[in-house]
Amino acid sequence: MSQTDEQPDALGIHRTQIDALNVQLLRLLELRGQVVASVMEWKRERGISAHDPQREEAMLASLCGQIQGPYSAGQIERIFSCIFEVSRALGRAET
Repeated sequence: MSQTDEQPDALGIHRTQIDALNVQLLRLLELRGQVVASVMEWKRERGISAHDPQREEAMLASLCGQIQGPYSAGQIERIFSCIFEVSRALGRAET
């Protein structure tokens, strides 16, 4: 019998919840990417720089101010910094 077959029901339930949350996160990231693409196009049409470090810092500060746990501010900053970086790359890919 494999280790997967021996999982307690609670572990299976938690994994199912994580899988569902992963899909929700994916859909939200896809939606965010669509909005980012619209913003990038708007900025491109007006000759505005796509990268706005002050805006990113303000978003990070706001997000860190809303943390309810279990992630630390540093962890949230890492996650969202990566999202911001990938979003900038998404904007560059569309040019």
